[in-house]
Amino acid sequence: MKDKLVKYFPHILIGFHLIGLFLFIAWPAMIVLTPLNLMLSGFLVFFTETNKKVSIAYLLIFLLGFLVELVGVQTGLLFGNYRYSNILSEGVGGVPLIIGVNWFVIVVSSVSLFINFKFQIWLKVILSGLAAVLMDFIIEPVAIKYEFWIWENNTVPLYNYVCWFVFSAGFSWLYLSFKPAGNRTAFALYFTWLGFFLILNFI
Repeated sequence: MKDKLVKYFPHILIGFHLIGLFLFIAWPAMIVLTPLNLMLSGFLVFFTETNKKVSIAYLLIFLLGFLVELVGVQTGLLFGNYRYSNILSEGVGGVPLIIGVNWFVIVVSSVSLFINFKFQIWLKVILSGLAAVLMDFIIEPVAIKYEFWIWENNTVPLYNYVCWFVFSAGFSWLYLSFKPAGNRTAFALYFTWLGFFLILNFI
């Protein structure tokens, strides 16, 4: 039963994001639905996993991702000087709780691009980290435009991408250490988000 459902998840994601794209363009105020998008994406990616032990990796990435964001917002020592608006919902210490979902979704999606290649784990980790940085690079202009978060001087520092690579690579290693079998929903989500944010970047 689960396998029958999972095969439709990529189609659900694409359809949901096409609707979201239309709403963003026609009614910019619909950005308030962004947390719903993240929750749906996170649920479908998580539900696709076939190895129950991998759920521990999801929880750890959620918690660690939230923690590094908390340190970043409160101290500026990680990523740079930035703050979140209230668009992504309420949180703790100025960091929306949903941002932990954002971390595991991007990490798992990035890993899914390379998991089936016969590479050494260190190469998969590096490539996954780079893929996550690419995604963040494409998301940043949209996030700034719609004020999901606000950077000091409205400028994204290079240090942000350095931190993104370090942590996403580390989280990729964590995820891979649980021996996931591959996540086709996450694979589809990476390209869905790539197209979604690229289109918003050029509108």
